[in-house]
Amino acid sequence: MKLLHTLRRLALAPLFWLPLASFAQTPTPAQPETVFAGVPQETVAGEAPAFQLFDQKFYDNQLFLLGEAHGVQRPQELDFALLKHLNQRAGVRTYVAEVDCAKAYYLNEYLRTGDEATLDLVFRSWLAETSQWANQDFRAKLQRIRAWNLTLPANRKVRFLGLDQLQDLPLAGDYLAALLRKSPPPQPLRAPLDSVVTMLRQPTANPALAGLARRALNQQTDASADLRYLLLNLTYPLGSMRQREQNIFANLEALYQTRQLTNEKLYGMWGLAHVLQSPLVDGYPSFAARIQQSSLPLRNRVASVLCVFSGCQMLCATAGLSAPWQTAGQPYSSTDKFNHDGPLVVLDGLAELKQRTTPGSSTLFRLDAPGAASARQSIHLRYAPGMPPSQQMQFSPQVPAAAYVQYLLLVRDSGPVRPLQPAAAGAVGRR
Repeated sequence: MKLLHTLRRLALAPLFWLPLASFAQTPTPAQPETVFAGVPQETVAGEAPAFQLFDQKFYDNQLFLLGEAHGVQRPQELDFALLKHLNQRAGVRTYVAEVDCAKAYYLNEYLRTGDEATLDLVFRSWLAETSQWANQDFRAKLQRIRAWNLTLPANRKVRFLGLDQLQDLPLAGDYLAALLRKSPPPQPLRAPLDSVVTMLRQPTANPALAGLARRALNQQTDASADLRYLLLNLTYPLGSMRQREQNIFANLEALYQTRQLTNEKLYGMWGLAHVLQSPLVDGYPSFAARIQQSSLPLRNRVASVLCVFSGCQMLCATAGLSAPWQTAGQPYSSTDKFNHDGPLVVLDGLAELKQRTTPGSSTLFRLDAPGAASARQSIHLRYAPGMPPSQQMQFSPQVPAAAYVQYLLLVRDSGPVRPLQPAAAGAVGRR
């Protein structure tokens, strides 16, 4: 199940302890050092948090990633706060988004025009799929980004770059048509592109689409970078989460060159699994881990901030939940079953972090701080009995927590995002 698959890619950290017998006149041995020993913390609150735990080493990175669990409300607020902070403090103006290139194009059009109908196009497929992305809080954040963007000088205005594989083929068809209107190719090269547009707008995916796009890509040697990037995405094989991570990384490689991103600071909020910077026990490399294994100039210049959750409610598609957790007759249900202190997965040591924080708070913890045990100790997750091994995420005991993520952001007692009304959805296809 897609939802469970995503939620189990949680990067957290272990607390090891060993019950020791106490004997008369025998000193009690010292308890082993926990993974969170020496980890400094900061409460994150208000419209403009100070983020004082971020030092110059943090700001010297080129790519900043915030890992979230889709369906929880407060990460939307934290994302906006962190984007504004990094724009002011580090000059970030490029939001590398967990959306495809077509959605990113229309997001940028919305930032430019403020046309809510354009934003409707972005949400269309999510509404049709009963996706967690189809929520009021995400849309409200985009509206806040636009309003804030209007106050910024031209050299600091934010734009979106879509790194994900294609999500909405009819929207990609509209995007391709817009590119062709903007820069019409010579007539001999136009016919195959018109055929691609026609296939993309069909209600079901055409198996010939990838081959046609590949031939068109080979012909369009002088086409715009945007057109070639879209055609490249149409050639990708789709399927497993592993294939998706490979496609996302391939997109970053392509854009890093064509958009000349060498000197550009980048930021984005992604699902939890994507921001892990080291492979798992089975060798599985996430998007961020692929960057760290690559020869890209931003290798070793990535900072990951991972949200972990306690007492939070998550909005989920009702059809994707077990029957006891469903709200009968509703397309969405709210559940508290996917927190990091159970019942499905438990981060060893989360109880210690909760003791150091207050209910309803958001607290930042720096795992790579000098002297912190998280720079030496590993991550450990415990799963509910009966959970298939294929749906579990096992972190290497030889890899310290700070090699996966440099910061944890403990979110306590957040409500769920609020669903958009599905009546606004249009008929869309998905490859």
